[in-house]
Amino acid sequence: MSRLSIPSLLAVVAVAALVGCDGTAKGAALPAEAAGSGNVECADGAAALPAPTAFPREVPLPPKAVVTGYEERSGGRQIVTAVVPGTFQGTLGFMQKAYPSAGLELKQGEVEAHDAESNFAGQGLVGRWTLKEISGCHGDTLVTVLAAKG
Repeated sequence: MSRLSIPSLLAVVAVAALVGCDGTAKGAALPAEAAGSGNVECADGAAALPAPTAFPREVPLPPKAVVTGYEERSGGRQIVTAVVPGTFQGTLGFMQKAYPSAGLELKQGEVEAHDAESNFAGQGLVGRWTLKEISGCHGDTLVTVLAAKG
């Protein structure tokens, strides 16, 4: 049985608190990916899903993001999981600029060396994004975005 590190366990708890326990999965399981369990592939090997048409267009995803998972949850909550090629810092910079430019205020965020997260609100939406550098993938980043009408 593998043991989760404290940051990984906190990521699982944070995602569970945000998304609840019910929903319909349309792609890869979110909790394992959010925990950085090692089940996430580098961007160049990730199996791409079609971009979810129901996901709010006002919520930016990084350029070249490979969508690997999509879930619909109760209360109109939607979650997109993607892998982004490039560097963690480049993906973080995109998120920190693109969300305010899209009218989505970032708040209650945190940035560490290899992961970051932020809540956002605006355009009639609320949500949260998380970023985690994928070990062994030259800076590729796992991006998870939860969005709901707010």
